[in-house]
Amino acid sequence: MWYNFYRNVGDIMIDRKGIIIYFLNPKVIKVVNKLKVNVTYVNKAGKYLTGYCDAKDFPNIKKELKKHRLIRKVDESLVEMPSIEI
Repeated sequence: MWYNFYRNVGDIMIDRKGIIIYFLNPKVIKVVNKLKVNVTYVNKAGKYLTGYCDAKDFPNIKKELKKHRLIRKVDESLVEMPSIEI
């Protein structure tokens, strides 16, 4: 499956932040998609997913995800995401 890594907002730079979410139940993937997180990989056996979101929204998204009872841990990715110019 191919995911769209670009966001059409005009000629501006968009800072992205990688996110790793460890969950207890795969049902939580639907919740993550609603929070403006673009999911790039899901490992159901290891119970984690990776994705990215806007850097300015990252603190709020992290706080919302930590409140959810089916999410075990939320980490920031150590891989630096390049800024995307559109």
